[in-house]
Amino acid sequence: MRRSHPSEAASAQAAPARRAESIATAAAVVAVDVAMLVIMGRAVALLAVALAVAYVVWLAQAVVEPRRVLFAYLLAVLVQALHFIEEYRASFYREFPPLIGAAPWSRPTFLLFNLAWLFVFVLAAQGLARRWRPAAVVALFLALGGGVLNGLGHFALAARASAYFPGLYTAPLSLAAGSYLLLRILRRSGP
Repeated sequence: MRRSHPSEAASAQAAPARRAESIATAAAVVAVDVAMLVIMGRAVALLAVALAVAYVVWLAQAVVEPRRVLFAYLLAVLVQALHFIEEYRASFYREFPPLIGAAPWSRPTFLLFNLAWLFVFVLAAQGLARRWRPAAVVALFLALGGGVLNGLGHFALAARASAYFPGLYTAPLSLAAGSYLLLRILRRSGP
């Protein structure tokens, strides 16, 4: 008769908890995606996709080591705040939605949407520091949606306009911070 190793027993006990955590996180991702689409409309469809992709990547990830990602994460949050300020001051909320056939967002709606995400990003920093696995979904979303996708999107919008498009000045920072954060999250070992 084979005796199980203590780590096998602990792993077997952790499986139902991990499954429940994955299901609860999936429900949260779906709820947030639906809320974003209902409140902001189809203009945030790519962000909704980025959040879903972040969840799928998260499922394959081990626990994210705080010492490995926290600096990159906080840097990305700071860059996101700077990027939002530029977008707000340059009226991104008026310029972007009509490009995809949607009505412009109001200033208060755009402001509340971005402040809500900044609040979530700050809360997720606490979760990352405490090794709470679902916080890594937020970090991945910030890297993919707020960083890489956002940065590349602003370059594309400026190229389409053949001129400045709101958010262009901080887009390189968003792209760099998002890419750096993504690399730190996906890195398997080392500092």
